[in-house]
Amino acid sequence: MASPAALRSLVHRKERLYFLLLLVTSMIVYALGIGMLVAGASMAPNVVGGMAAYIIGIPLVFFIIHGLGIGYLRGNGVRVTARQFPELLAMAQRHASTLGLARVPDLFVQQSGGVLNAFATRFLGRDFVVVYSDILAMAEQRGEAAVSFIVAHELAHVQRGHLKYHWLLLPGRIVPFLSAAYSRACEYTCDRFGAYCAPEGAVDGLLVLAAGKDLYHRVEERDFAGQVETDGGFWVRWAELLSTHPRLPKRVAALLAAGVRPSRDADMPTALRASAPRAFEGMAAPIAG
Repeated sequence: MASPAALRSLVHRKERLYFLLLLVTSMIVYALGIGMLVAGASMAPNVVGGMAAYIIGIPLVFFIIHGLGIGYLRGNGVRVTARQFPELLAMAQRHASTLGLARVPDLFVQQSGGVLNAFATRFLGRDFVVVYSDILAMAEQRGEAAVSFIVAHELAHVQRGHLKYHWLLLPGRIVPFLSAAYSRACEYTCDRFGAYCAPEGAVDGLLVLAAGKDLYHRVEERDFAGQVETDGGFWVRWAELLSTHPRLPKRVAALLAAGVRPSRDADMPTALRASAPRAFEGMAAPIAG
């Protein structure tokens, strides 16, 4: 198991900053909402009742939609067990132990119509990690290292509490761009955690999302990372500002800057250097497999 200090050193510095801003903003909104309800209770009961209905009703609708999504997942997905996809379970157990998780979240494999992705979610105190079937099929072909990174990345969301505090921070998301900026910082953090657990699959795990499971090995990672400089401009920048994920070339560039290399680069180091450049500023511990 990695030491708490080593894991803390992997957290992107902006994640803490944006979390604090979201938390403070949310507390202000909560305080204003309670104050308005208390102040208006005696003056306009009907208006206060309408406000209370909206305050309760909107989150309730999202809660029901999320619950139905979890119900569909549990009702139709394949639960990962010691007899169903045991390799995936062993992989998740290994990474969960490295990240200091008390238990492995409920793991499911779900058919996705060719979409290459995985995600973590939480409902009523239970964490779930879903791996799309085409991602898992890639592991059986030749991409186990990349899949290992992807699984570790999703477990990192659980370890960092990104799912646990989602509802608490909801009011703070009214600030333009702040919620997306926090989410992007969380993605950088989870890339680092994923690289800590599976350095040999970190870059390939991102290239898979860019070029697909059949062609990712033909992507030259340095050229792809170089698109940060060659493919920019107004629309690219705004597309990223509104996105919950950083641009894939930037994520690859961040890993390369820290010393991570694809597993096919046998002559290059696979451990993250302790003194990482700008993208990993503040990281104190090297990443080992």
